[in-house]
Amino acid sequence: MNLNSINKYNDKKELIDEIYERIFETEIKYHGCSQVIVQSFLDVFEEDNSLVSMASSPFAAGMALTGNNCGALIGGLMTLGMVYGRREIKDGMEGILKGIRPMRKLVKYFEQQNKHLNCCEITQIDMASPEQSTAYFKTGGLERCATIMANTGAYVAGIIYDDKDNFQ
Repeated sequence: MNLNSINKYNDKKELIDEIYERIFETEIKYHGCSQVIVQSFLDVFEEDNSLVSMASSPFAAGMALTGNNCGALIGGLMTLGMVYGRREIKDGMEGILKGIRPMRKLVKYFEQQNKHLNCCEITQIDMASPEQSTAYFKTGGLERCATIMANTGAYVAGIIYDDKDNFQ
């Protein structure tokens, strides 16, 4: 990911605020936990990568509406992967381990904030059930999920911003 556009932000708070608002508003309007986060970062960093965005789309309400692994966390990890991920498959495990620290930091933060990693445990419902998901959304569930997503994206933005000098 080309991080040169990070310089358009005067400070960390400005970037975090932009990411938070973009993710929250996009989730409310279009939905799709992981894809909303990934696409928001692609937009902010002025990247045109529809394949990555499309690849993140199955991670809504967990993995393909299964409630497993929160899509917000997956989107955050995918975003960090675009920054810190292994560049070449031939780099082997060493290539993975080289950039894993910020990703582990996100997982620990996410679990501390939400007490769980799985969508079904965070929401306490089965998103694949039309009755349960409708009831959840009628009682503010969409806003709760959008807030989790926006907070996750803001945390990811902070990690990237704090490390921006290493990318320039």
